Amino acid sequence: MAQNVQSAAPTPPVEAEAKSKWTIQRIVFLSAGVLGAVIAIIFGVGLLLAFSGELEITALRIQYIRNIFMVVIGIEGILIIGSIAVLIVQITRLVNMVKRDVKPVLATAQETVNTAKGTVEFVGDNTVRPIIRTSAFLSGLGVVIRDVGGIRRAIRPDVPRMGKNHE
Repeated sequence: MAQNVQSAAPTPPVEAEAKSKWTIQRIVFLSAGVLGAVIAIIFGVGLLLAFSGELEITALRIQYIRNIFMVVIGIEGILIIGSIAVLIVQITRLVNMVKRDVKPVLATAQETVNTAKGTVEFVGDNTVRPIIRTSAFLSGLGVVIRDVGGIRRAIRPDVPRMGKNHE
Protein backbone atom coordinates (compact mmCIF):
# COMPACT_ATOMS: atom_id res chain seq x y z
CA MET A 1 0.00 0.00 0.00
CA ALA A 2 2.81 2.41 0.89
CA GLN A 3 4.52 1.62 -2.41
CA ASN A 4 1.37 2.57 -4.34
CA VAL A 5 1.18 5.91 -2.55
CA GLN A 6 4.82 6.69 -3.32
CA SER A 7 4.52 5.74 -6.98
CA ALA A 8 1.37 7.85 -7.32
CA ALA A 9 3.25 11.01 -6.33
CA PRO A 10 3.60 13.36 -9.30
CA THR A 11 7.02 13.51 -10.91
CA PRO A 12 8.37 16.75 -12.33
CA PRO A 13 8.22 16.95 -16.12
CA VAL A 14 11.38 16.17 -18.07
CA GLU A 15 11.18 19.51 -19.91
CA ALA A 16 11.51 21.47 -16.67
CA GLU A 17 14.65 19.53 -15.76
CA ALA A 18 16.15 20.08 -19.21
CA LYS A 19 15.47 23.82 -19.05
CA SER A 20 16.96 24.12 -15.56
CA LYS A 21 20.32 22.70 -16.74
CA TRP A 22 21.10 25.74 -18.92
CA THR A 23 21.22 28.66 -16.56
CA ILE A 24 22.95 31.90 -17.52
CA GLN A 25 25.72 31.28 -15.00
CA ARG A 26 26.39 27.85 -16.45
CA ILE A 27 26.49 29.21 -20.01
CA VAL A 28 28.96 31.95 -18.98
CA PHE A 29 31.24 29.48 -17.23
CA LEU A 30 31.10 27.08 -20.20
CA SER A 31 31.90 29.90 -22.65
CA ALA A 32 34.81 31.08 -20.50
CA GLY A 33 36.14 27.52 -20.32
CA VAL A 34 35.92 27.05 -24.09
CA LEU A 35 37.67 30.40 -24.67
CA GLY A 36 40.42 29.44 -22.19
CA ALA A 37 40.88 26.08 -23.93
CA VAL A 38 41.15 27.74 -27.35
CA ILE A 39 43.77 30.18 -26.03
CA ALA A 40 45.72 27.31 -24.47
CA ILE A 41 45.62 25.35 -27.74
CA ILE A 42 46.81 28.38 -29.71
CA PHE A 43 49.63 28.90 -27.21
CA GLY A 44 50.62 25.23 -27.45
CA VAL A 45 50.62 25.30 -31.26
CA GLY A 46 52.74 28.45 -31.14
CA LEU A 47 55.27 26.76 -28.86
CA LEU A 48 55.44 23.72 -31.15
CA LEU A 49 55.99 25.96 -34.15
CA ALA A 50 58.63 27.99 -32.31
CA PHE A 51 60.65 24.95 -31.34
CA SER A 52 60.55 23.39 -34.77
CA GLY A 53 63.87 23.57 -36.60
CA GLU A 54 63.00 25.90 -39.48
CA LEU A 55 62.32 29.40 -38.19
CA GLU A 56 61.72 31.01 -41.59
CA ILE A 57 58.95 28.56 -42.47
CA THR A 58 57.45 28.99 -39.02
CA ALA A 59 57.47 32.78 -39.46
CA LEU A 60 55.61 32.42 -42.78
CA ARG A 61 53.04 30.13 -41.18
CA ILE A 62 52.46 32.58 -38.31
CA GLN A 63 52.10 35.45 -40.82
CA TYR A 64 49.55 33.38 -42.75
CA ILE A 65 47.58 32.65 -39.55
CA ARG A 66 47.82 36.34 -38.55
CA ASN A 67 46.45 37.41 -41.93
CA ILE A 68 43.54 34.98 -41.62
CA PHE A 69 42.69 36.35 -38.17
CA MET A 70 42.84 39.91 -39.51
CA VAL A 71 40.38 39.02 -42.28
CA VAL A 72 38.06 37.34 -39.77
CA ILE A 73 38.22 40.35 -37.45
CA GLY A 74 37.50 42.67 -40.40
CA ILE A 75 34.44 40.63 -41.37
CA GLU A 76 33.27 40.65 -37.74
CA GLY A 77 33.66 44.44 -37.66
CA ILE A 78 31.55 44.78 -40.81
CA LEU A 79 28.88 42.49 -39.29
CA ILE A 80 28.89 44.49 -36.05
CA ILE A 81 28.50 47.79 -37.90
CA GLY A 82 25.66 46.30 -39.96
CA SER A 83 23.98 45.00 -36.80
CA ILE A 84 24.23 48.42 -35.17
CA ALA A 85 22.68 50.01 -38.27
CA VAL A 86 19.79 47.53 -38.17
CA LEU A 87 19.38 48.22 -34.44
CA ILE A 88 19.19 51.96 -35.06
CA VAL A 89 16.57 51.46 -37.79
CA GLN A 90 14.50 49.21 -35.49
CA ILE A 91 14.68 51.71 -32.62
CA THR A 92 13.59 54.49 -34.99
CA ARG A 93 10.62 52.39 -36.12
CA LEU A 94 9.71 51.66 -32.51
CA VAL A 95 9.80 55.35 -31.59
CA ASN A 96 7.65 56.23 -34.60
CA MET A 97 5.19 53.47 -33.76
CA VAL A 98 4.95 54.69 -30.16
CA LYS A 99 4.33 58.24 -31.35
CA ARG A 100 1.76 57.12 -33.91
CA ASP A 101 -0.09 54.46 -31.92
CA VAL A 102 0.17 55.53 -28.28
CA LYS A 103 -1.04 59.12 -28.76
CA PRO A 104 -4.49 58.04 -30.07
CA VAL A 105 -4.80 55.54 -27.24
CA LEU A 106 -3.99 58.25 -24.72
CA ALA A 107 -6.50 60.58 -26.35
CA THR A 108 -9.18 57.88 -26.18
CA ALA A 109 -8.32 57.19 -22.54
CA GLN A 110 -8.58 60.91 -21.73
CA GLU A 111 -11.94 61.07 -23.47
CA THR A 112 -13.14 58.06 -21.48
CA VAL A 113 -12.00 59.68 -18.22
CA ASN A 114 -13.84 62.88 -19.11
CA THR A 115 -17.01 60.90 -19.93
CA ALA A 116 -16.76 59.06 -16.60
CA LYS A 117 -16.26 62.38 -14.82
CA GLY A 118 -19.40 63.78 -16.47
CA THR A 119 -21.35 60.65 -15.54
CA VAL A 120 -20.25 60.91 -11.91
CA GLU A 121 -21.28 64.55 -11.79
CA PHE A 122 -24.66 63.75 -13.35
CA VAL A 123 -25.33 60.88 -10.94
CA GLY A 124 -24.19 63.04 -8.03
CA ASP A 125 -26.46 65.92 -9.01
CA ASN A 126 -29.55 63.89 -9.92
CA THR A 127 -29.44 60.94 -7.55
CA VAL A 128 -27.13 61.29 -4.60
CA ARG A 129 -27.91 64.90 -3.67
CA PRO A 130 -31.71 64.37 -3.55
CA ILE A 131 -31.20 61.24 -1.45
CA ILE A 132 -28.93 63.14 0.95
CA ARG A 133 -31.42 66.03 1.17
CA THR A 134 -34.34 63.65 1.81
CA SER A 135 -32.35 61.78 4.44
CA ALA A 136 -31.38 65.05 6.14
CA PHE A 137 -34.99 66.26 6.07
CA LEU A 138 -36.28 63.00 7.56
CA SER A 139 -33.59 63.08 10.26
CA GLY A 140 -34.55 66.66 11.13
CA LEU A 141 -38.23 65.71 11.13
CA GLY A 142 -37.50 62.85 13.51
CA VAL A 143 -35.66 65.20 15.85
CA VAL A 144 -38.57 67.66 15.75
CA ILE A 145 -41.11 64.90 16.50
CA ARG A 146 -38.95 63.60 19.33
CA ASP A 147 -38.62 67.09 20.80
CA VAL A 148 -42.36 67.77 20.46
CA GLY A 149 -43.07 64.45 22.19
CA GLY A 150 -40.63 65.42 24.94
CA ILE A 151 -42.35 68.76 25.44
CA ARG A 152 -45.74 67.05 25.64
CA ARG A 153 -44.48 64.66 28.27
CA ALA A 154 -43.03 67.52 30.24
CA ILE A 155 -46.34 69.45 30.18
CA ARG A 156 -48.67 66.57 31.01
CA PRO A 157 -49.45 65.92 34.67
CA ASP A 158 -47.94 62.94 36.39
CA VAL A 159 -49.96 59.89 35.70
CA PRO A 160 -49.23 56.96 37.94
CA ARG A 161 -47.56 54.25 35.98
CA MET A 162 -48.18 50.66 36.54
CA GLY A 163 -45.49 48.70 38.20
CA LYS A 164 -44.20 51.65 40.18
CA ASN A 165 -45.16 52.32 43.73
CA HIS A 166 -46.47 55.82 44.37
CA GLU A 167 -46.80 57.05 47.86
